[in-house]
Amino acid sequence: MRIQGGAAHPAYGPNRQFVRLGMRDEHERLGIGEASPLPPFSADVASVLAVVLGEAFPELATTADDRPPREAVAAAMAPVERALAPYPAARFALETALFDVVGRRRGLSVAACLAGVGRLDAVPTNALLDASAPDLVERARGVAEAGLHAVKVKLRARDEAGFAQELAALRALRESLPLPFELRLDPNGAWTVAEAHEKLARLAEVAPRYVEQPVPAALLPELGPAAVPWAADESLLLPGMAERLARAEGCAAFILKPAALGGLDRALAVAAIGAAAGLDLVVTHFADGPVGLAAAAELARALPKPPLACGLEPHPGLSAYPAMAIPQRGRPGTVREAALPGLGFSEEARTRWITTD
Repeated sequence: MRIQGGAAHPAYGPNRQFVRLGMRDEHERLGIGEASPLPPFSADVASVLAVVLGEAFPELATTADDRPPREAVAAAMAPVERALAPYPAARFALETALFDVVGRRRGLSVAACLAGVGRLDAVPTNALLDASAPDLVERARGVAEAGLHAVKVKLRARDEAGFAQELAALRALRESLPLPFELRLDPNGAWTVAEAHEKLARLAEVAPRYVEQPVPAALLPELGPAAVPWAADESLLLPGMAERLARAEGCAAFILKPAALGGLDRALAVAAIGAAAGLDLVVTHFADGPVGLAAAAELARALPKPPLACGLEPHPGLSAYPAMAIPQRGRPGTVREAALPGLGFSEEARTRWITTD
């Protein structure tokens, strides 16, 4: 297990720290995981997670039994669940490595371990852009020309003048790329409930599929029906909120970040709540590294219903991590089943992950 920091994209901090995790089973099969806390969205600190994970290792139960993979991993995690409860990124890393080991032992992908025969062969992906970028329309056109059919646009403005500028940019984008090209918007919970209703009404003219997390996490159930649909992201981290939002008028989708939710199995449970209520599902990342992105791609293939295009395209923050090709990457705009079991990484890539300085 290693803790490392590296020069990252400014949006993710100047020196993002992360924990690289490796574990071997009794036959020396190497499973890998990753804990990449993202301040200020996560209170976790990488150095603390490394200590927590180091203390959890000796307490793990064996996965060497004939139970279904999810049950085997849950049994192995059971002795450390209480210790990991305050640290979702650490739990995600450890559970990922266990699923990787179990999958390799049984010759199954992590998606197959999670969903059995119900896994998807491939899942579409969306691009991420910024409404304040002066070349927003050109970038969006490039995305479409590369074969992607959806884009998520971050809304950064915090005053009326800035919002008006962003809305004008979105109008130009929509004029350049009309429906059915899919536009999603994300103001990162910056609005009050009253502001959200006013701004959502103005955004209706650009026909977004939904606006993600328009208000702070705890306030989302108060939003109710709006001029455009909205989606839940950070709100899903709050206890009992998934069940509450699944019944909320206006909610169109659940956005699933497995690193933030504390692991693949937990994210799949939240997905099941959303799917049962008829909501759309989207898997995205916590600006994770290559192992976290590979795990998120496996979750997307294991969902109980085909998702919308998922936020699993490579991102600039990957430059902070050891260079590793994400095995689920197919043609632009899609992730698909990897050629190898587990998370799909080769033995060489796994060894490099846990040894590279």
